[in-house]
Amino acid sequence: MLNLQFSTYDITLLTWLHNHTIPGSIPVLQFISNATTFASILVVLIVLVLSIVKKSKILRMKFFMLAVVLILASAVSQGLKFSIDRERPFVTYPYIEKLSAGGDSSFPSGHTLEAFALALTLSLLFSKKSIAIPVYVWAVLIAYSRMALGVHYPSDVLGGMLIGTFIGWIVPWIFNRTGLTM
Repeated sequence: MLNLQFSTYDITLLTWLHNHTIPGSIPVLQFISNATTFASILVVLIVLVLSIVKKSKILRMKFFMLAVVLILASAVSQGLKFSIDRERPFVTYPYIEKLSAGGDSSFPSGHTLEAFALALTLSLLFSKKSIAIPVYVWAVLIAYSRMALGVHYPSDVLGGMLIGTFIGWIVPWIFNRTGLTM
């Protein structure tokens, strides 16, 4: 009974978000969604280049942490998708239009997981509001885009947010705990 009620809320919220986008926003949401991994890798590479240019061991260690976060986020996301194998909303509900690329399995939202893992790690490593606010706005826009574009349920996105946040916290914690940081 609880599962059915949860599923009802999940599809009701998704349907509302999917059908109430700002007019003309779909191409912007598609761009945000499609550029997620490219932007994530670019940020990590920028930290690497800065570490080389500034000859900074601290920045180099931050690069390694960010790289581990991205690799772990991808591995966890793909592992969960393979083991849970939830159908995408546009497959189950024909009135949800697929407006973006979406792979085989829906849970968790890999884009959202990646974005929130990177956002938290960047916020921890570079504790400036000028970094934290934009990366979290970016992560929230990615999460929203995945629902508005009809490729993820709200629970997929929430799962991605929670798992990504955990990964973004645990990797720096392990680095600090084991003395791998400068």
